[in-house]
Amino acid sequence: MGRGGAVLGVIGIILAAGAIGFTFVVWNGQNTTNNMTIVVGVWDSLADNQGYPPHNALDNWLIEFGDNSLSNPNFISVSNTNTRITLLKPGWYRIHLSVRLGNISPGTIYWINFLKDGVVEFFFDYFETKVTVDSFYYSIDSSGFVYSNSTNYIEINGYSVGSNFIVDTEDKFNQLTIEFVAI
Repeated sequence: MGRGGAVLGVIGIILAAGAIGFTFVVWNGQNTTNNMTIVVGVWDSLADNQGYPPHNALDNWLIEFGDNSLSNPNFISVSNTNTRITLLKPGWYRIHLSVRLGNISPGTIYWINFLKDGVVEFFFDYFETKVTVDSFYYSIDSSGFVYSNSTNYIEINGYSVGSNFIVDTEDKFNQLTIEFVAI
């Protein structure tokens, strides 16, 4: 075998060793995203809360997190009459919101804002209704990611341009889930 063949043989051995090592790590679950994801909070009942300025109107409110089926105090703390969640561990969190809004009016703009430390971080949804609406309900099923330094708090804000609207009271349409996904 010539020099080129020997080099190719060594490269082949290195690649094979790398593939075996990679397979072992993944097989043991040491490098998979699923092992890092931890569900840290689930709320099955949501409501609109107008109790906290400047979010204290029927067209500008915070979502209140009702029936809690899971809350991991190592990762989150809930306060402010269940409208504010402090993310206690540094890292990335996935926030998933399913909510049905009611009393939707024609020709109106609506936002469902994700607030981090009181400032809009992203929109769960932004929509404008037509001059005539087919339904007085609007459903949102949306997720977003946020990084916490272990002191940040989050809130979800419903806002419209001059039109009162609500979170539908039927719990089967509403859920908030928080997952810790990575450091």
